[in-house]
Amino acid sequence: MVSKITTAVQLHQAEMATYMTDAIIGIAFIVLIIIIANMISWQPGAHDGSPAKRRVWFWIMAVTCLFTSLGVNYFSWLRHISKAQFVTEYIIHMIAAAVVGSLIYAGITYIICKMQKKDTKLASIFK
Repeated sequence: MVSKITTAVQLHQAEMATYMTDAIIGIAFIVLIIIIANMISWQPGAHDGSPAKRRVWFWIMAVTCLFTSLGVNYFSWLRHISKAQFVTEYIIHMIAAAVVGSLIYAGITYIICKMQKKDTKLASIFK
C-alpha cells in the first residue's frame, strides 16, 4: 500500500513509477491487440471485412490503453498525494505518461504490423 505523498522526493518517485507503469501497460496492450487480431477470422469472398474489424479493434485498444493508464495512475498515486501543489504537478505527468503509453502501443504495433508479410492478419490492420 502506498503511504501519503508529502515530499518532493516521494512525488518524483511517483512520477517515475507512473512512466514505467504506463510503458508496461502499453506493452500489455500490444500483446492484447496481437491476440485479438489473430482471433478475428478471415471472411470468405472478395469483400473481406475482417481487416476493417482489426483496424477498429486497434483504435478501440488505443483509447482503452489511454484510459487504463489514467485509471491506474489515479488509483495508484494521485489519491495518495496530500499537497495541492503536488497534485497539479503530478496530473501533468500523469497525462503525459498515459499519452506516452498509448504512443508506445500505437507505434510499436504499427511497426510490428508493417514488418509482417502482406497476407497475414496483423499486416491487414494497416492495409
